[in-house]
Amino acid sequence: MKKFTWLGTALLVFLLMGCSSSSPDAVQGLGKEEAAQIAAAAVRQYYQMDVDTTDREITLEDPTNSVYRGVPVHAVLKREPVSGDVHGFHAIIEPRSKQILSLSIDVIGINGEMATKTMTEADLEKTASDFIRSKNLLATNDFQLVKASDAHSNDAKRYFYYTDGLHDVAIGVDPGLQQVVTFTYD
Repeated sequence: MKKFTWLGTALLVFLLMGCSSSSPDAVQGLGKEEAAQIAAAAVRQYYQMDVDTTDREITLEDPTNSVYRGVPVHAVLKREPVSGDVHGFHAIIEPRSKQILSLSIDVIGINGEMATKTMTEADLEKTASDFIRSKNLLATNDFQLVKASDAHSNDAKRYFYYTDGLHDVAIGVDPGLQQVVTFTYD
């Protein structure tokens, strides 16, 4: 249970930190461009969305004095986003193995606003568990839901926490977009 508390806290801190105006060019041997390309490839792999890094502000964070196990990278559009755009994508990358530990996307809804919450609790959980299975994040048949975030939270996303006994994953589902928009893997 402590792992899930840590995962939730790390995910919240990660999302709240956002992009910093000053960013090093490299952290722990991982350069800005390399990190952005790794994150963009992960967005294509996990969310089947093409993103380009050329029109984005790329920032790295030095995790030396933080809860991060890897290097956080953020890529945010420099232009005004339109409906359906991935406004920003954010990842935490283990610098030696180049493994994605966390990945999140910010998608712009219709008219630049968040869509209405229309998914049932069962549909939200199914979306999260189907994502785990399709992306092989945990042992396919041996994972279980440990807890879910409060349905009446002010957060636009619902979080579901799973374990297979060896690894844990937190999955964030956007009810308006009806898709997974973030995951953190431990």
